[in-house]
Amino acid sequence: MDYFLPHGRVLLDAMMLTPDRLKSGTKAAIPLPVLRAILAVAISELPFNKDFYLATYSDVATAYRAGQIRDPHVHFIESGYLEGRQGTKPDVDENYYRKTYPDVAAAISRGEIRSAYEHYVNSGAAEGRSPNEAHMQHMKYWREVFSNK
Repeated sequence: MDYFLPHGRVLLDAMMLTPDRLKSGTKAAIPLPVLRAILAVAISELPFNKDFYLATYSDVATAYRAGQIRDPHVHFIESGYLEGRQGTKPDVDENYYRKTYPDVAAAISRGEIRSAYEHYVNSGAAEGRSPNEAHMQHMKYWREVFSNK
């Protein structure tokens, strides 16, 4: 399935918004099917590697081999991303991550986890941690957006 956005005015009409309302408001009630479709388009543009996805998520690989999941990329778009799954191997800077998150460095030293990468994939991403400096800069933008709820 191809994911795309309709014309901007059609999209705003579906969300019951005007361009001015979109610029001036802080909240809007958007029909959930419209929101799901917009998210699907955005998620479909994220990097995705089928081999990584299946190797990382054994439950998805098992369901894929059994024919319960037709396409791993579609699974990622429609549910995997929102379940917190990574579409491709994240670029985790081990030194940056350990320096930025001393609790992770301590857990690695104690042998509770093997690496910053392991922590990031298993829990760090869902906790809002950044795997590298560039990602941290992007998250600053999103924190500002989220704080303007």
